[in-house]
Amino acid sequence: MKKIATLLVFFLAMNLSAQENDYNAKTLSLFNEGNWKDLIELAKEAQEKNQSTYEIDYRLAVAYYNAANYFDSTTQFKKLIATYDVSYDYIKEYLYFSYLFSGREADALLLAKDFPFHLKLKIDAKEPQFIDYVYTEGGAKVSSRRDIDIDNLSYFNLGLGHNLGSTFNIYHSFSTLKQKYIDFDYKQSEYYLSANVQLSEGLTLIPAYHYLKITDQDPQYETVSVPGGGNRLIRIYVGVEDQKIHVFHLGLKKQWGRLTLTPNVTSSSSDGFTDTGAADKINQLQYGFDLGYSLKSFNDRVWIGFGGYMHNDEVENNFIWNVKTYFQLTPKTYLFAKYNQSEVSNFSEDNASVFVNALSKSKDKISGTLGTKLSNTFHLYLNYQFENVENTDNTTIVNNFNFTYSTFIVGLKIDL
Repeated sequence: MKKIATLLVFFLAMNLSAQENDYNAKTLSLFNEGNWKDLIELAKEAQEKNQSTYEIDYRLAVAYYNAANYFDSTTQFKKLIATYDVSYDYIKEYLYFSYLFSGREADALLLAKDFPFHLKLKIDAKEPQFIDYVYTEGGAKVSSRRDIDIDNLSYFNLGLGHNLGSTFNIYHSFSTLKQKYIDFDYKQSEYYLSANVQLSEGLTLIPAYHYLKITDQDPQYETVSVPGGGNRLIRIYVGVEDQKIHVFHLGLKKQWGRLTLTPNVTSSSSDGFTDTGAADKINQLQYGFDLGYSLKSFNDRVWIGFGGYMHNDEVENNFIWNVKTYFQLTPKTYLFAKYNQSEVSNFSEDNASVFVNALSKSKDKISGTLGTKLSNTFHLYLNYQFENVENTDNTTIVNNFNFTYSTFIVGLKIDL
């Protein structure tokens, strides 16, 4: 009986060995042919049957990479390192580019930080650069009610990006806008500063600060005497008042493969004056999360996202939400679309880089951005936004009405 059991174990071991050899030979043949699709299916089958080996797992990772399936190649190369306790340069190189091509540049740079010199030289790893890129955009917000002196709004922005190391980079920008809005003729200047701090693989801290200064100029006309006789009507500004808004933002982005989750909180404080000259201070709090997922079924060329936030302005609570999607149309061209519903006058978007402090209530907004990479240096994009707005006035119902804005923006990013 013992001899029979021993023979059964022996033949079972021989059979398993034969299966492993069969998977090994077939995956090697497909690997040499460059048949990545069939190789992926066969190697996954070997893993499911516990017949995989280092060679089969390695070929699977390379197949994912060559099929431009970078999220799965990232997972497979990490699994390869953990399972077989290997640290070969060629595996690190594959993992670096898998991170890079799946949009996880921060994780790629974090990995390359500990590469030996010859490997850093081979992959041409990005070095710290005080000025990494220059970014500028400008455009106009076109009003549908210019007949009642809600004029168009002009906008300009200039920003700089700084790469200060493998785990730390910052972006800051200066922007201006101006508009005449019924009884207000105001100019607004802004400064924005944000950082990305890579705490560990897939975990990024995003602090930001946004400062806004609004100058409300009340235009009046005065008749003055001119040399040689006669009078002249000149425009003067009286009652010039400044309002200052300080916005603080903190986000924590966590990525698991194709899924990203970013809980965040934004606090704003505005200092100004009422029509009677009394001090007016408004504090607001906005907190929630952003969620994003890359769709494997579209070869990761399509990304979808959702954002939901509670907004408190010391008077009422409101829920703000948005949906967005990104399409990689070609290797150099993309389309980004977003729908936002707010029903409030003051709120922040995109890590507080946009702080909407409108004189009217933004009901909802839809936007689309078409971008293209002109070269390795120049990236151009066009943005269009359509926004439904509500003007409310507690003193007279006559001033309660709806109107729209159409916004056109042209942007250019220059990588240095």
